[in-house]
Amino acid sequence: MVLSAQTLPVLTLEDCILRAEQNSFQLQADEHLISATEKEASLLKSQTIPKIGGDLTMENRFLQPYYFNQVWASVHADWSLGDLIQKTGRSALQDIETRRLEKEQNSLDVIGRSTSLYISILQVKKQIKILAVRIGFLQHHRELTRGMWKAGTRTRLDLLQTESEMVKLQEDTARLAIVRKNLRNELARLLGWQNADSLHLASLQMDGITGPPLPQVSLDVLADNPLIASYDSRVKAQQYRTQEITAMQIPHVVLGGGYFGDGDPTGDGNYWRVDAGIAIPIYYGHESGYKKQWSKSITELLISQKQNVERELMIHLAKVYEKLVRLKGILDLQMQRKSITEQAVGFAEINYKAGISTNLDYLSAQQRLTSTQLAIEETRLQYTMNLIEFYITTNQVDKITELGSGY
Repeated sequence: MVLSAQTLPVLTLEDCILRAEQNSFQLQADEHLISATEKEASLLKSQTIPKIGGDLTMENRFLQPYYFNQVWASVHADWSLGDLIQKTGRSALQDIETRRLEKEQNSLDVIGRSTSLYISILQVKKQIKILAVRIGFLQHHRELTRGMWKAGTRTRLDLLQTESEMVKLQEDTARLAIVRKNLRNELARLLGWQNADSLHLASLQMDGITGPPLPQVSLDVLADNPLIASYDSRVKAQQYRTQEITAMQIPHVVLGGGYFGDGDPTGDGNYWRVDAGIAIPIYYGHESGYKKQWSKSITELLISQKQNVERELMIHLAKVYEKLVRLKGILDLQMQRKSITEQAVGFAEINYKAGISTNLDYLSAQQRLTSTQLAIEETRLQYTMNLIEFYITTNQVDKITELGSGY
């Protein structure tokens, strides 16, 4: 049984974002990376625990004029005080936080892409509807022109001009349909949706999207940016690694003991033995010094990279903000132009019926109105895309999901 369009599920913006995250191979890979980093952190943390081993040995000795054997079982422990004191493993624990922040940034990328596709599909659909309405008006105008031509008040040229304009609009509609189809296919693949034609999206109220005041640009708006936070986390992890290098310079505590079965007939017999001591690192050829210098250089590198990313993001946000300001002003002007062209279309129709203006005058007025309406939708789309980019960069996911409820 084939389901009708009415029975197919309608996806909201929030539904699409959730499905895109669930279907993201990148986010799945990030989750596996976090799990692997957690295991690595557990491994490094285990270095603070004494390492315990044992021996079970038999030894034969052949002497003159006799031979004998010795058997012993012993247990020994090696405890690295440096790993305990310097808390080796903190860097790996910080790496877990870094991986989580990287996953959050990738999640924002998924949210931004799915939201942009969702809104683009709806806006293209709206543009197609505008053209459909225009074609409907021209069909009515064609019948009117046909009647006037038969009555002898208009020529066949007027009828051909109208039909030519209708075909042009149908061509524009076909081109937009291709764009919409490609967008739907891309979104369907992103969501793991099997059939793009069955992808039905809930409509959004985009007319008032420029109503709320524009967000302000300052360094504070980047406080929640996970990319910057991930660099802070990397710096902190590298600082921990610098501290952990000194762990190798701190002595190890060595403990041991066991039972010895001595078969030497001239010896004192079997006995127990307990050992305790420390293993002191004396000279490693400036190894720790070079490692510290290298680690500190890596820290400075990460700090510089973070500052560069921060500056580039501020430049990017400033550009996005400037676009939002200009697009809002352009949209206001386009709305004024729409009001004027609507009046012009009304007068052109009256004048055409009265025989005052030509058919081209009427078609030109209609064309200007349609072009204005399409331009408004295109400007709204550009404004929305830049607004989404601003919210993604500043990690304001709640603002993006609010787009699904309208303004």
